[in-house]
This record gives sequence, C-alpha cells and structure tokens, in this order.
Amino acid sequence: MNENHTLEHLMKKADVRSYDCYQCGKCSGGCPMAEGMDLGPRGIMRSAQIGALDSILNSSTIWLCSGCYACVDRCPHDVNVPAFIEEARYEAMRRGIVRRDSEVLNRTFLANIRAFGRSHEMLLAAFYNIFALKPTQDLTSLPHMISKKLIPIKPDPIRGVGDVQAIIARAERLDKLVKEVRE
Repeated sequence: MNENHTLEHLMKKADVRSYDCYQCGKCSGGCPMAEGMDLGPRGIMRSAQIGALDSILNSSTIWLCSGCYACVDRCPHDVNVPAFIEEARYEAMRRGIVRRDSEVLNRTFLANIRAFGRSHEMLLAAFYNIFALKPTQDLTSLPHMISKKLIPIKPDPIRGVGDVQAIIARAERLDKLVKEVRE
C-alpha cells in the first residue's frame, strides 16, 4: 500500500481535508500540549499536506494529543486535527509504531484505575518512572509535594471499584473488536 493512499485513507476516515488548513497557527497557539510535541497540530497538518505520513506516525504529537479540541475551537476552518491524530494513532499501532513511554503510561494508569477506581498520582508517577526506566525523574519535587500535601501518600479507593473494573473490561473488549475490524 503506498504512503499517500494510506494518508488519504486516514484523512477520509477522520473526515479531514488537509487543504482546509492554511497554516495560520491558531491551533498550535491554543494547544495545551504543544510545548511537549515535536510537530504540534499545525505541523501535523503541514506533514499531511506534503504527504509525510512517516513523520506523522513517528511523531510524539500523536501520542501527546489529549483530544481537548482547543485546536478545533480556534481554527477558522474547523479542521478536526484530533480526529486525524486519532486515526494516525490507530495506524501507528497497526504498524507496530508505539512509543514505549506512552505504552508504559497507559498500562500504569489503567492498573491504577483498576486498583483504586481513580488515579493515585504518587503511585502513577512512581510506577511509570520505574517501568519507563526513569527512576529518579521526579525525586527532586517529591519532598515539596508531600510537605505541602499536594499529593496524598496513601491511595484512597472509591466505593464501587468493581464497577469501574467492569467498565474498563467492557472498554477493552470493544477496543479489541474495533482493532479487529480495522485490520
């Protein structure tokens, strides 16, 4: 399958036309995640315009986009960049292109939610740092956060953790079905 055919396929699935973007930059200017991204929303659209699917699929941008739609709200042409990014994520996963740190964070976060029904930041950060092979990443800020009671030391599970676990199990089954249909 040639690269442009796949890119056109992703654009069609997302109902996005790259030529609707005229590179004004409002999307990237309003993106809360842009600082950590290598391409940003504007760069993703520019890469789509020039047919650079590989740079899109290998970018940090597709993994860092939170899908908040701030970019769409600011766009004078309502270009739905998050919808395209979501399709690019699926394509990257289908091709086996998954950033290790994103996969580690996802697994760690879900384990945390399964165990407590909500995220416990200290455990999330600790396990993420260990499994992402960055064990000392947040150590300097930890004493301040504990002393100011910004994060609780002990997890506080919600009532109905079993209900949350059931929701996650259903979502995983649906996700598996979606992946099978996409393949």
